[in-house]
Amino acid sequence: MIIIDKEGTNNSYLNNANPGPRPLFLNGTMNNRVVKLIWIILPTVFVFLFSCASTQQKKGGPPDARLYNNRGIAYGEKGQYDQAISEFSKAIQINPNYDKAYNNRGIVYRLKGEYDQAISDFNKAIQINSLEAEGYNNLAWLYATAKSPVFRNGKKAVELGTMACELSVWRNAEYLDTLAAAYARAGDFDNAVKWQEKALQSVGESKKSEAQQRLNFYRSRKPWPED
Repeated sequence: MIIIDKEGTNNSYLNNANPGPRPLFLNGTMNNRVVKLIWIILPTVFVFLFSCASTQQKKGGPPDARLYNNRGIAYGEKGQYDQAISEFSKAIQINPNYDKAYNNRGIVYRLKGEYDQAISDFNKAIQINSLEAEGYNNLAWLYATAKSPVFRNGKKAVELGTMACELSVWRNAEYLDTLAAAYARAGDFDNAVKWQEKALQSVGESKKSEAQQRLNFYRSRKPWPED
């Protein structure tokens, strides 16, 4: 039996007159220690193997909440709002603390004009994760731009929009755009113009035309949409 020792030389324990350390299986004391060590480690090994097996089993099980959330987004982008709401609701059923699914479902409810449900979802998202700006922004946008005048509230929109901007360190163009709309709804057109101009500095190209249109409204002392 050939063993490589610590210095990296080859030694035959059958032929070498000075064999050095004996293999563990030839040392009774060491053998007992190894057996004890194995019994100590064995439960941990079983737990690890069971965990791996469970993980593999989950791969063949039902999808997690993120899958339903993503499917809801896909339906929403196609304008299939009822299907989107159904998928977001499934995501929430799997994970009741999934704030993104609440935000997304709230957006779809807002697009459908179902403002009570939208407000409820946005508030739930904020309750779950009060340090996430998205829920504040979504609720501010609703209060600032709802098609139904009953749900418009400029003061609340400014408070919520400011919170969203603070949490995002005033670096999110979409949130600045929302704050501008909130100020316009509250009748403070100077601040509406100020923040809309800042939003336009970093807003994406696909949204620049609409953002410019809103800025024109505010410069004309009009909220968007008009009362």
